[in-house]
Amino acid sequence: MKIRFVFHNPKGERGVGKAIVGWTWILGCFYNWKVLKYNFSHVEVWLPYENSPKDRWFYNEYTNHYCGQCFSSTTRGVYNGVRFAPASEVIGKHPERWSYIECDVDPERLEVAVEEAKRLVGLKYDYWALFGFFNPFAVQDSKKWYCSEICNWFGALCRVCKRDKRISPRRFCYVLAKAWHEPKELA
Repeated sequence: MKIRFVFHNPKGERGVGKAIVGWTWILGCFYNWKVLKYNFSHVEVWLPYENSPKDRWFYNEYTNHYCGQCFSSTTRGVYNGVRFAPASEVIGKHPERWSYIECDVDPERLEVAVEEAKRLVGLKYDYWALFGFFNPFAVQDSKKWYCSEICNWFGALCRVCKRDKRISPRRFCYVLAKAWHEPKELA
């Protein structure tokens, strides 16, 4: 079964997305310059709907509609934490700002990961953990999550990557690109 990790590039935006890209660029200069080619500020796990036709798992060209659901932790819109949302709601407004890495996952592992993810829905966004990127000490709450942290956790459950508690969207893309392939633009 295929899943996708979709990465948001804040081109044409101002605010938090640009700040995340800027700060993780600075960190990349010090720790791993190879991550600098990825300018991502947010990440989602993109899952197909159950029983979807395989040729339309992610996009239905007949209805011009992004299919499936996205899983992450976010503060955008009405959300303030871990949630599932329709892919058309997350990606559909600006598909040109999204890139993806597609991974093959054992269906049984995916089922377990989705069930575990459902148990986390409603947990709050972990603002304090973001301060862990500004200092050498990890500041995290086990009952709160930020986007790349929870997507990395989901990927580790599916065995597409190793678990890393302090990971930015930029570095998570680098990790997946090394194991799978370079991200492809959505639009």
